[in-house]
Amino acid sequence: MDLNYMRNLKAILENSLREVEAYYTLQMEQLNGILLHLESELAQTQAEGQHQAQKHEALLNIKVKLEAEIASYCCLLNDGDNFNFGDALDSGSFMQTIQKTTHHRIVEGKVVCETNDTKVLRH
Repeated sequence: MDLNYMRNLKAILENSLREVEAYYTLQMEQLNGILLHLESELAQTQAEGQHQAQKHEALLNIKVKLEAEIASYCCLLNDGDNFNFGDALDSGSFMQTIQKTTHHRIVEGKVVCETNDTKVLRH
């Protein structure tokens, strides 16, 4: 009777072990599916971030070019005679500085000639 009881207990325990293994195998498959989904979302988010960084860089380049164009228009408004239109069309410039120089010719304590020189320096 003890041997029969032990055999039945062994069969019950083996069956229980198979059920537990099946349950955790199913859980692992579900977790692996979730992990694959999250990895996919991460890759997509990284790609979107890279795309946004490229868009940001392009917008910064446009901003710099617009600032250069605004500076060119300011030169036109302030001193149109010495302005070189080719400077405004140069799309390769990223930084520019406006340098203004005023020359005075003084005779007997009076200014008889005044010239303004404006240069756009590219960096």
